[in-house]
Amino acid sequence: MGALVAASGAVALSTSASADDPDWVTVDEEGFATFTIPVDEVEDAVGTEISQIVAEGNFGPSANWAEFGLSLDGDEASGILGPLDPGLYYYQITADDHLSMKDPTNPTSVGSEPEWSTFYVPGEGAELLGEAAPADQGAVEEFTYQSSVAGEERAAMAWTPPDYDAERSDPYPVLYLQHGGGQSYGDWVEVGRAAQIFDNLYAAGQIQPMVVIMGNGNVSNFADELFRNIIRTAEREFNISDDPAQRSLAGLSMGGGQSFDVLASDPGEFSSIGVFGSGSFLGAVDRLLASNQSIEEINTLTDFVRIYVGNPTDHAYNSTHEALAKLDDAGLAYQFDGANPDAGHNWDAWQENLIDFSQRLFQEGPSEGMSPGHTEIDEPFETPESGTTPTPWVSEDGFVTFETTTEFADAEHVTVWANWGPSHLWTRVELSQVGDRWQGTVGPLDPGWYHYRLIVDMEAQKDTGNPTSVTTEPTWSQFFVPGDSARMVSPVPEGEGGVVQEMTYSSDVAGEERTSLVWTPPGYDANRSEPYPVFYLQHGGGQSYTDWTEMGQATNILDNHFLDGNLEPMVVVMSNGNVDDFTTELLENIAPAAESQFHVSDDPAQRALAGLSMGGGQTMSVLTGEPGEFAYIGTFSAGYSGDAAELDVAAINEGTTLLRLYNGNISDFTYGGVVQAMETFDEAGVKYEFDGWFEGPHGWDTWQHALTDFAPRLFDSATADDSDGIEIEATVPEAADGYLSLTIADHGGSVTLGEASNAGDRLVMAGELPAVTVTDSRTDEQAGGTGWAVSGQSSELAGGRAAIGADHLGWSPTLSSERDGVVAGEAVDTVLGGGAGLAAPQRLVEAANEGRVGSISATAGLALEVPVDTEPGTYTGAVTVSLFPVD
Repeated sequence: MGALVAASGAVALSTSASADDPDWVTVDEEGFATFTIPVDEVEDAVGTEISQIVAEGNFGPSANWAEFGLSLDGDEASGILGPLDPGLYYYQITADDHLSMKDPTNPTSVGSEPEWSTFYVPGEGAELLGEAAPADQGAVEEFTYQSSVAGEERAAMAWTPPDYDAERSDPYPVLYLQHGGGQSYGDWVEVGRAAQIFDNLYAAGQIQPMVVIMGNGNVSNFADELFRNIIRTAEREFNISDDPAQRSLAGLSMGGGQSFDVLASDPGEFSSIGVFGSGSFLGAVDRLLASNQSIEEINTLTDFVRIYVGNPTDHAYNSTHEALAKLDDAGLAYQFDGANPDAGHNWDAWQENLIDFSQRLFQEGPSEGMSPGHTEIDEPFETPESGTTPTPWVSEDGFVTFETTTEFADAEHVTVWANWGPSHLWTRVELSQVGDRWQGTVGPLDPGWYHYRLIVDMEAQKDTGNPTSVTTEPTWSQFFVPGDSARMVSPVPEGEGGVVQEMTYSSDVAGEERTSLVWTPPGYDANRSEPYPVFYLQHGGGQSYTDWTEMGQATNILDNHFLDGNLEPMVVVMSNGNVDDFTTELLENIAPAAESQFHVSDDPAQRALAGLSMGGGQTMSVLTGEPGEFAYIGTFSAGYSGDAAELDVAAINEGTTLLRLYNGNISDFTYGGVVQAMETFDEAGVKYEFDGWFEGPHGWDTWQHALTDFAPRLFDSATADDSDGIEIEATVPEAADGYLSLTIADHGGSVTLGEASNAGDRLVMAGELPAVTVTDSRTDEQAGGTGWAVSGQSSELAGGRAAIGADHLGWSPTLSSERDGVVAGEAVDTVLGGGAGLAAPQRLVEAANEGRVGSISATAGLALEVPVDTEPGTYTGAVTVSLFPVD
């Protein structure tokens, strides 16, 4: 696996400093970056022994700066980060918080940041940052000029298009493009990928032929430097226009403020002005409004002023909001690109700004409105007054603000280390000292649970401002970002969920009294005629019986599944697995205690066992050592290293109703063990299911997903998988005009999806499949306390060389015949969806309980997303519908 890196704007495989010096960073085709850092070489470089190494770069939420902690093992520090979104990454190696160095095996460099190296991850969305074909590449050259403002000779860079003609009769239009504070003229090429952006846009015919001049703006008077030195020299060196109508000026951060200052001091000298995420923009606006400059004159002489900013993590966000309000009052005409929701004050944002701005120069550009997905700033981003609320504080749109107590007032370096990195990996975000506290905002974060700890001068510390706690991890705290995608781990309304209680038992194996936590479902009846099925759920190494409720959100997952009608009534037992002989502990201590204290079955067909990591390994040992004791087996991030010859395959297959394996991606260190387990099972003939590689590490996000998927599969005699499905056939015509024809098996005719809406790289179409009606012919005795659940699943439509996603299938049940006062056609309230369109509405269950349901009609709405370059052809798939009773 070779690392893709950018050297002087070019993409190439990284090369070592010498043949014997392996690369410190490699990036595979899927975007996983593997760091392998020799500790002794770092110590030699920084001149002292060290105890911690991190790779820090734009790895954080919103592409902001973050630290990725590496694991020290002997003479090596290592870690896998990813998959990284396509784009350019810049990073440095830092030891013990403050000792930074450049990766000596990476030949890329950044002049203004000597410790930085870069690498480029190609892929969808970052095509304009990649290398154009050689014939389409313009030239980047450096030229010097004498700075009368700085009193020294300085350098600048210029990009010229591939067909640049120094003798052309019409001089080229010119864009003067400025850097930010602490940067210099080379940054737009070395980190901003300006050369690649211009090459690709020009090759696609999306920008006009132009020359781009990148000068050094680190001066006391930028306007003087620009007009007296940079422009004069550029006009001598290149065939560029001195006509203001053919000149544009833009800059990022400090350079954006400088650009706006020039608009105010020298109106009409540039046809267009671009301000990219500038914290100094507000000051420039104030200077303009304090001057005697005519706003009307500026509007008349300037084609357009376009303003850009990142999301609330961009420190220019609030000042931009204030500045725009002042410009509105003053009547200055401008365009606002909207706040970029996915980037902060960083190169990811500024690269997008340049792509948008350059396409508007010297031609009729896109609309004056905001870029797709960008938003207005209706109000400033504000956090509670310091010291007034528990932390962290979570905004409605997923931005999370941390504030420490005053106990770290004398600290030198404070970070928050949490599971918000790529694949939910842990990365650290630096906090800034504000008075006697440390503060910082991260986001936007996807909905879900996050766990974190403070790292204060390399020591893990509990955030004592957060009242949450984790029993087995005393320095950890948690917070929750609400949202639809996190519904299954969200708490249910008080009083509607199951009950969690302690169960004590004597452990002969551990030689002590021990405790388990037991979840019983809503309506649990200790005296019902049939004992409940029982699910034994185990923790991992270094954990204990409390972790599945405190970290794994098992209670919320089970409650939501049960209320959705997805879960068979069962009892779930979470016990302490920290023993030498878990099989004996489970069969002779835990299970007998559960059977004596709760109304649970001892029938293997009614027992399930699953565990994560160490607990998954223990589960695997029970499966292979005592096959048939548990009909349902789940292993979460756990492999099998035994020999196929040792397995009693017949006993395992005969005694196991379901064996299902789960694991994270390659950042989960059990990846190889699970691959080996599947190879062994395949060789031996063991029947099993594999959930696929979840995009997560060896951590709770992966295991929450596993439990969410596994629990509804237990003790259930009917699922949507039992149906053969409704076959569908989608045809992409030769013209690919945005329509698909859907043929529904056994229904005749066809369904034509609606006209496509263009989502950039995809056509999105929607339609409706025929209704499916099932009459409730059960007797009252058969109905008992059950209702009907309606389940819809969809497979991907695939054919030819492309795939069409069919994962937006949803079933909307209605009561389709009248019975006991229920109006036919009345929609069912409280549709609690989950999975691939699964719906088990509570009201429908209640109606069935009261014997009021005549028949159920389920109408399927289907949406397909088709890549615009999909090959013409026929694509086939299936839609599955099942209706089955649920308790």
